Amino acid sequence: MSLRVSIVGMGSVGTRAARRLLAAEPDIALTLYDIEAARCEDFRGSATLATSAREALAESDMIVLALPREREIDRTLERFSDGQVTAPIAGKLVVDLAPPPAEQAQRLGRAIVSAGGRYTCAPLPRAGADAPEARLLGALNAAV
Repeated sequence: MSLRVSIVGMGSVGTRAARRLLAAEPDIALTLYDIEAARCEDFRGSATLATSAREALAESDMIVLALPREREIDRTLERFSDGQVTAPIAGKLVVDLAPPPAEQAQRLGRAIVSAGGRYTCAPLPRAGADAPEARLLGALNAAV
């Protein structure tokens, strides 16, 4: 069974990531979301087009963030003034392709772990080539 992956943010980085994932794993269960829905249209038929970030998060085991600013990351993960992530990410890997500066990324990582998720950001770690997650991370590395 392949991992279910969602990409939130379909600008140039998110679009490259979607293409790389589909090329690496043609049978991937891919869900896409962007605040501008038209950015996802090129992938209709190859991916599920979510109507909200929350829907995209719910549909996945791996959440790929391709968002330009920390504000958009916070909105997606429902992270408000207390710094806690309230979106349902328990058991999920959150991959940040355009992470904020190091100190902010560390705080975000701690908040994701507190919410039961795992966090990694570009450049992505290399893992055993046989694991489905590792193959997907390798494809995402090529998109950054």
